[in-house]
Amino acid sequence: MLDTQTNTIEQNETSLVIRPAAWKDKNRLLDMIEELARLQGDHPEIDIRILVDLLKADMPWLRLIVAEANGELVGYASVTGSMRLHFGQRVLDLHHLFVAKEHRGKGYARALIERARLMAIASGCARMTVSTAADNLKAQSAYLACGFKPLKNTAKLYEMHLD
Repeated sequence: MLDTQTNTIEQNETSLVIRPAAWKDKNRLLDMIEELARLQGDHPEIDIRILVDLLKADMPWLRLIVAEANGELVGYASVTGSMRLHFGQRVLDLHHLFVAKEHRGKGYARALIERARLMAIASGCARMTVSTAADNLKAQSAYLACGFKPLKNTAKLYEMHLD
Protein backbone atom coordinates (compact mmCIF):
# COMPACT_ATOMS: atom_id res chain seq x y z
CA MET A 1 0.00 0.00 0.00
CA LEU A 2 2.40 2.67 -1.21
CA ASP A 3 1.23 6.24 -1.24
CA THR A 4 3.44 8.35 -3.45
CA GLN A 5 0.88 10.98 -4.33
CA THR A 6 1.12 14.57 -3.16
CA ASN A 7 -1.88 16.89 -3.17
CA THR A 8 -1.76 20.66 -2.83
CA ILE A 9 -4.89 22.46 -1.68
CA GLU A 10 -5.15 26.26 -1.87
CA GLN A 11 -7.51 27.82 0.65
CA ASN A 12 -7.60 31.18 2.41
CA GLU A 13 -4.07 32.15 1.35
CA THR A 14 -2.72 28.90 2.78
CA SER A 15 -1.01 26.32 0.66
CA LEU A 16 -1.76 22.93 2.24
CA VAL A 17 0.20 19.94 1.00
CA ILE A 18 -0.85 16.39 1.90
CA ARG A 19 1.98 13.98 1.12
CA PRO A 20 3.71 10.83 2.30
CA ALA A 21 6.02 11.37 5.26
CA ALA A 22 9.68 11.83 4.35
CA TRP A 23 12.93 11.41 6.26
CA LYS A 24 13.16 15.19 6.74
CA ASP A 25 9.90 15.03 8.76
CA LYS A 26 11.20 12.59 11.38
CA ASN A 27 11.91 14.99 14.26
CA ARG A 28 8.67 16.95 13.97
CA LEU A 29 6.71 13.73 13.46
CA LEU A 30 8.17 12.22 16.62
CA ASP A 31 7.28 15.41 18.51
CA MET A 32 3.66 15.25 17.31
CA ILE A 33 3.36 11.50 18.00
CA GLU A 34 4.64 12.10 21.54
CA GLU A 35 2.27 15.05 22.03
CA LEU A 36 -0.72 12.94 20.97
CA ALA A 37 0.36 10.16 23.33
CA ARG A 38 0.52 12.61 26.24
CA LEU A 39 -2.91 14.04 25.32
CA GLN A 40 -4.27 10.49 25.58
CA GLY A 41 -2.64 10.02 28.99
CA ASP A 42 0.05 7.68 27.65
CA HIS A 43 3.80 7.74 28.13
CA PRO A 44 5.37 7.77 24.64
CA GLU A 45 8.09 5.17 24.11
CA ILE A 46 8.71 5.67 20.38
CA ASP A 47 12.05 6.87 19.05
CA ILE A 48 13.51 7.18 15.56
CA ARG A 49 14.74 3.58 15.55
CA ILE A 50 11.28 2.24 16.34
CA LEU A 51 9.63 4.54 13.78
CA VAL A 52 12.00 3.35 11.02
CA ASP A 53 11.46 -0.27 12.04
CA LEU A 54 7.67 0.12 11.79
CA LEU A 55 7.91 1.77 8.39
CA LYS A 56 10.29 -0.85 6.96
CA ALA A 57 8.70 -3.99 8.43
CA ASP A 58 8.16 -6.95 6.08
CA MET A 59 4.44 -6.39 6.31
CA PRO A 60 3.43 -2.77 5.83
CA TRP A 61 2.50 -2.18 9.45
CA LEU A 62 2.29 1.55 9.06
CA ARG A 63 1.94 4.29 6.48
CA LEU A 64 2.33 7.92 7.46
CA ILE A 65 0.97 10.92 5.62
CA VAL A 66 1.58 14.49 6.67
CA ALA A 67 -0.05 17.89 6.32
CA GLU A 68 2.30 20.72 5.53
CA ALA A 69 0.94 24.29 5.57
CA ASN A 70 3.12 27.00 4.05
CA GLY A 71 6.18 24.79 4.48
CA GLU A 72 5.48 23.87 8.12
CA LEU A 73 4.55 20.34 9.21
CA VAL A 74 1.22 20.83 11.02
CA GLY A 75 -0.28 17.36 11.28
CA TYR A 76 -0.13 13.71 10.39
CA ALA A 77 -2.19 10.59 9.99
CA SER A 78 -1.03 7.02 10.40
CA VAL A 79 -2.92 4.19 8.76
CA THR A 80 -2.60 0.46 9.18
CA GLY A 81 -4.04 -2.37 7.15
CA SER A 82 -6.50 -4.75 8.73
CA MET A 83 -9.19 -7.11 7.57
CA ARG A 84 -12.54 -8.68 8.21
CA LEU A 85 -11.41 -12.18 7.37
CA HIS A 86 -14.81 -13.85 7.59
CA PHE A 87 -16.13 -11.34 5.01
CA GLY A 88 -12.98 -11.42 2.88
CA GLN A 89 -12.65 -7.65 3.22
CA ARG A 90 -9.64 -5.40 3.54
CA VAL A 91 -9.94 -2.58 6.06
CA LEU A 92 -7.80 0.49 6.52
CA ASP A 93 -7.60 1.73 10.11
CA LEU A 94 -6.94 5.40 10.72
CA HIS A 95 -4.74 4.64 13.71
CA HIS A 96 -3.67 8.21 14.53
CA LEU A 97 -4.90 11.60 13.40
CA PHE A 98 -3.20 14.68 14.80
CA VAL A 99 -3.14 18.37 13.95
CA ALA A 100 -1.08 20.77 16.06
CA LYS A 101 -3.30 22.80 18.39
CA GLU A 102 -2.59 26.15 16.74
CA HIS A 103 -3.62 24.75 13.33
CA ARG A 104 -6.90 23.07 14.27
CA GLY A 105 -10.20 24.13 12.73
CA LYS A 106 -8.67 24.88 9.30
CA GLY A 107 -9.69 21.67 7.51
CA TYR A 108 -6.30 19.95 7.78
CA ALA A 109 -7.68 16.91 9.60
CA ARG A 110 -10.41 16.60 6.97
CA ALA A 111 -7.76 16.70 4.22
CA LEU A 112 -5.74 13.97 5.97
CA ILE A 113 -8.87 11.84 6.36
CA GLU A 114 -9.70 12.30 2.68
CA ARG A 115 -6.19 11.19 1.67
CA ALA A 116 -6.54 8.12 3.92
CA ARG A 117 -9.93 7.39 2.32
CA LEU A 118 -8.38 7.53 -1.16
CA MET A 119 -5.56 5.24 0.01
CA ALA A 120 -8.16 2.78 1.30
CA ILE A 121 -10.02 2.81 -2.02
CA ALA A 122 -6.78 2.38 -3.99
CA SER A 123 -5.87 -0.58 -1.74
CA GLY A 124 -9.18 -2.33 -2.40
CA CYS A 125 -10.52 -1.79 1.11
CA ALA A 126 -14.22 -2.24 1.82
CA ARG A 127 -14.15 0.18 4.75
CA MET A 128 -12.06 2.49 6.85
CA THR A 129 -12.19 2.53 10.63
CA VAL A 130 -11.15 4.96 13.34
CA SER A 131 -11.52 4.94 17.10
CA THR A 132 -11.22 7.50 19.85
CA ALA A 133 -11.62 7.73 23.58
CA ALA A 134 -15.23 7.64 24.77
CA ASP A 135 -14.89 11.13 26.26
CA ASN A 136 -13.25 12.74 23.20
CA LEU A 137 -16.43 14.33 21.90
CA LYS A 138 -14.60 16.79 19.65
CA ALA A 139 -12.92 13.98 17.70
CA GLN A 140 -16.18 12.03 17.54
CA SER A 141 -17.94 15.06 16.08
CA ALA A 142 -15.18 15.56 13.52
CA TYR A 143 -15.30 11.91 12.43
CA LEU A 144 -19.07 12.06 12.02
CA ALA A 145 -18.73 15.27 9.97
CA CYS A 146 -16.25 13.50 7.69
CA GLY A 147 -18.63 10.62 6.97
CA PHE A 148 -17.75 8.01 9.59
CA LYS A 149 -20.65 6.22 11.25
CA PRO A 150 -20.58 4.77 14.77
CA LEU A 151 -20.28 1.01 14.99
CA LYS A 152 -22.47 -1.08 17.20
CA ASN A 153 -19.72 -2.33 19.46
CA THR A 154 -20.59 -5.55 21.15
CA ALA A 155 -16.96 -6.64 21.51
CA LYS A 156 -14.65 -6.07 24.44
CA LEU A 157 -11.03 -5.22 23.71
CA TYR A 158 -8.26 -7.29 25.32
CA GLU A 159 -4.50 -7.27 25.10
CA MET A 160 -1.61 -9.57 25.89
CA HIS A 161 1.83 -8.18 26.70
CA LEU A 162 4.53 -10.15 24.92
CA ASP A 163 7.65 -8.97 26.72
